[in-house]
Amino acid sequence: MLGSHSGFQTRVRQFVPDVITNHCMIHREALAAKTLSASLNVILQEVIKIVNFVKSSALNTRLFRNLCLDMDAAHMNLLYHTEVRWLSKGNVLKRVLALKEETTEF
Repeated sequence: MLGSHSGFQTRVRQFVPDVITNHCMIHREALAAKTLSASLNVILQEVIKIVNFVKSSALNTRLFRNLCLDMDAAHMNLLYHTEVRWLSKGNVLKRVLALKEETTEF
């Protein structure tokens, strides 16, 4: 709660006016991720489509895992993107980038 009138920091400042406060860096990242530029949002949506296609059926998942094994990939599967976990956007993008060759081949 960081409200300017009734948030936690405001209530603490009532008792300790000289307190130094800081907004959590992880939450700042979450706020920034919500307002992605249009071009980055298009890229993220395409990556999510790719991941959902691979994860949509057990057969696709098995085929992708076997392809990764054959190509000696560092990872054997892709990560789901969820709206609830805002950190998952970065994790999904990192994993797809790490498996770029395998994803293109698939």
